[in-house]
Amino acid sequence: MKKSILVIEPDDTTRNLSAKVFGNKLHVIFTDNFQDGISLLEKNSIDGVILDIDMIRENFSFISEIKSGENQPFVIIAGKSSTEDLVTCMKSGADNFIDKPVTNITVFKKTVQKFLTSDHRESLNRNSNSRKNFQFIGQNKKILELKKLIQKVAPLDSTILVQGETGTGKEVVARMIHENGPRGRNSFFAVHCGGIPDTLLESTLFGHEKGSFTGAFRRHKGFFEMANNGTIFLDEIGDTTPSFQVKLLRVLQSKEFRRIGDTKTLTTNARIISASNRDLFEAKEEGTFREDLYYRLNVITIRVPPLRERPDDIPLLAKHFLHVYGRQQGRQNLKLKPKTIEILQKQKWQGNVRELENLIENLVAFANTEWIEPSELPEQYRKAQQPVAHVNVPLAQYTEAKAIFEKKYVAWILKVANGDYTKAARLMGMPRQEYKTALKKYEIDKDTINSILSDN
Repeated sequence: MKKSILVIEPDDTTRNLSAKVFGNKLHVIFTDNFQDGISLLEKNSIDGVILDIDMIRENFSFISEIKSGENQPFVIIAGKSSTEDLVTCMKSGADNFIDKPVTNITVFKKTVQKFLTSDHRESLNRNSNSRKNFQFIGQNKKILELKKLIQKVAPLDSTILVQGETGTGKEVVARMIHENGPRGRNSFFAVHCGGIPDTLLESTLFGHEKGSFTGAFRRHKGFFEMANNGTIFLDEIGDTTPSFQVKLLRVLQSKEFRRIGDTKTLTTNARIISASNRDLFEAKEEGTFREDLYYRLNVITIRVPPLRERPDDIPLLAKHFLHVYGRQQGRQNLKLKPKTIEILQKQKWQGNVRELENLIENLVAFANTEWIEPSELPEQYRKAQQPVAHVNVPLAQYTEAKAIFEKKYVAWILKVANGDYTKAARLMGMPRQEYKTALKKYEIDKDTINSILSDN
């Protein structure tokens, strides 16, 4: 049976191109009217939608409405737009964006076909009962301890807070907890909470009734309803608004919720795993995150170490991604020169594992020979060096010298971080509270850094 795409597009050029490229292999349905497109979505099993941006510019929430259908179609937005529009589209759930006029037919074809592959459709099927066997790659001591902790908490029903920098693999940890516990054969839903409007976030989690707000053209079940006896992963929970935090707290306290626009109370038994790249304890202290919600979410805390704290895992990760993308691009013979790996191990990796993955994908795409040389690395990686501390320590007994060094080193780190305590703690590789304890021990603050470092 042919897969179907719906092209909601007034532009004849894009319509004709879609018919030419996909007409023989796919069932392509056309309309130049948005409301007609919605009717077609409700009457047909649609795998994907190509949608002109001008039809939704006044209400980008239509994207999430389209994706909320039972078939969960992918949505590709087409048109000329600003960077702001592009960001809004992606945050509202769009899977990709095509610039108009479409001039590169090959790119257009590959962009659509990518979302029609069986592997991608499987990844979109968030309600799949099959186990994916997610694994956290690494043999570093901290990673081995992390894996043991995951095994311990997986059978429990407690809420879990996963803390870690962007790109460290917080969702992988959440999926491993889900799969290794009694809920593993039930649904897993991941929601990125950062930067999307409250209405869209509430609709995603709680659901809504038809006509409850502009753009709600059908009843929509939320994840709390669909993931009963499963797991919901709330990523970047620290970026949510106070009003949303109140509503989430009610669900955690009572296990009850209502769809937007409905008076009927529903119940859920979904397990909640949340994550944040912010220090939620600090946010709580600053008053930007509700204290009662913090303690509801933070029954068990799991910290995912940044990549710079486990450089011995970088060769393993790099070779893994080289295998994955080499196979995808038909270049399975590629290898990394030892010097190339050595350079990778010296990076700061602000984007962590995700940054490394993107770099390897880039290297695979543009590799000149079988062996990837250091010269093929982007310039910023070839030049980057880890910061080196230059701390003067006077001649003294070992215990005294150790204390002097520690005091100067802690102060120097704070200076490198420009007075940012959270960043300094990350550079030190320790929890923020532990770092602040060290500052307090030596009476160090932003005003005393220079005098301490210049003191002989």
